Amino acid sequence: MSERRRTSPVLMVWMGATYLFLYAPILVLAVFSLNDSRLLAVWRGFTWKWYKAAFSNQLLLDALRTSLLIAVLTTLVATLLGTSAALAVERWRGRARPLVEALFVLPIVVPEIVVGFASVTFFGWIGLRLGLGTVLLAHVAFSISYVFFIVRARLATLDPRLEEAALDLGADPWRAFWRITLPLLAPAIAASALLVFTLSLDDYVITSFVAGAGATTLPMRLYSMIKTGITPEVNAISTLLLVSTLVLMAVAFRIERRGMGRGSLILVGLLLCGLVSFAFGGFATKRGRAELNVLIWSNYIAPSVVRKFEERTGIVVNIETYDSNEALLAKLQAGVVAYDLIVPSDYMVRILILENLLQPLDLTRVPNRRHLDPVALNLPFDPTNTYSLPYTRGVTGIAYRTDKIAEPIQSWADLWDARWRGRIAMLDDMREAFAAALKLLGYSLNSTDPQQLRQARDRLLAQKPLVRAYDSANFDQLLLSGEVWIAQAWDGQIIRARRENPNLAFVIPREGTTLIVDNLCIPRSARRPDLAHEFINYLLDPVVAAENMNEIMYLMPNASARPLLREELQRHPVFSIPPDVLRKSEYLQDVGPATLLYDRYWTEVKIAR
Repeated sequence: MSERRRTSPVLMVWMGATYLFLYAPILVLAVFSLNDSRLLAVWRGFTWKWYKAAFSNQLLLDALRTSLLIAVLTTLVATLLGTSAALAVERWRGRARPLVEALFVLPIVVPEIVVGFASVTFFGWIGLRLGLGTVLLAHVAFSISYVFFIVRARLATLDPRLEEAALDLGADPWRAFWRITLPLLAPAIAASALLVFTLSLDDYVITSFVAGAGATTLPMRLYSMIKTGITPEVNAISTLLLVSTLVLMAVAFRIERRGMGRGSLILVGLLLCGLVSFAFGGFATKRGRAELNVLIWSNYIAPSVVRKFEERTGIVVNIETYDSNEALLAKLQAGVVAYDLIVPSDYMVRILILENLLQPLDLTRVPNRRHLDPVALNLPFDPTNTYSLPYTRGVTGIAYRTDKIAEPIQSWADLWDARWRGRIAMLDDMREAFAAALKLLGYSLNSTDPQQLRQARDRLLAQKPLVRAYDSANFDQLLLSGEVWIAQAWDGQIIRARRENPNLAFVIPREGTTLIVDNLCIPRSARRPDLAHEFINYLLDPVVAAENMNEIMYLMPNASARPLLREELQRHPVFSIPPDVLRKSEYLQDVGPATLLYDRYWTEVKIAR
């Protein structure tokens, strides 16, 4: 008997290092989902509370139901069509067969972003509104190929004489298929179905293009939450999604290798029944009730505020999220979305007005607008508030650790201080990064002068060796963990972070900064503008606004609500901006063709070493 061949220790070490490189980030995510602290870099003990928080988060549960519903329907449709296509092509001997096979390869090899863009363009061309239906169609389109090739591979190994023998013994073609061919194909069909279910459940890129009102999936919800800061709650739900995916992939692999036994069949059946029941459970409660579709930034409205409105009016409020103003613009430009209320930022309001994508507000139906602070009204992007009313206000500034930096921070120049080399973070936002450099140079942050933009680029290039990270989502975590001591930051996240560490300070630079106002607007394509007006008026009620602010920790320009705010919000730097600094501060505006120059210079900064 030959001696068993031993694997080289070097090869084993190399293989282990490779697996560690691939899976260490996933392991860290799972471990820190059990961390008692909100910090992602500091372990404070074991807890299950983030899993409990995730399962009590109605937005996450709704997104999970949507994902499961789409995944189940995609699996059923794609498996049926893909299997049928594989059988047809296998038995077809026409000259065009290679071309047909090549067409099935395309959805697999074409980049997802191309498929997503092509899909939304097609839906816009035929006038199909984005929603659950368009997500389902897109998922089926890219999933069929996986079923096709897995089933084709199984068909290639079958002995055609088995079916021929059944026909010779008197069976008709349909009975021969059901009794002979289908049982032999069952393992491949089951494995491909589970693979399709997993791919559909995990997809983000294509879904982000084709999703509309009521179609926010779990990956989309998680991504929008990450844009405003990773929390252990996100880690918890991500871990559960990861474990579910791994289990399904393992089952699919086992079925493909060993066949479809009775135990596997029962397990898969019970699993699918449970998932379908959970998926449809949330939609049953909405039947027969009026619905209001709201598109807003993640973590930007208190769940209790939404719940009280629903209880008061009987209206179902569907909260959908997006991760950038540009994503919002793209969906509205497609002309196939049905959102009733949106919350764009200041400069985007102007673009939407010029694109004729907003409808005028009926201010007589919003009596609570009298509570708004006049300083947030009649701003340049909508001078008469014809199309918008302010929802939140804020500023970009500098956050720093007072226990690491003793001297007071006052200027944008402090972000260029060589003493803080490797301890500086900048927002990963083209306009905000250039705003800091332009203000430091004494220019407008909306400059379109090529020479001024080149000078700003040179400043950012000179700063690059000092910067530890460009990060718009987790700069608060970097500060809390001590990886970064000073950072360009947005106010809301820093106020929330101060709950974890009071040594965090936030200042508005003396050269001026970016003023931010996010606004309540009604799209021209809104189906229920009456409900949108009612919800806007509700949000502007002082008691509601105070509850909302105290939860999300972003200021709202509601003068009547200020006495009801938490102490840390009442001491917000926005309330005490020196007049000379306020005069030098600006709102971001659309810079038109100069955007290309900004983008070019920003790319040069990001790729510089």
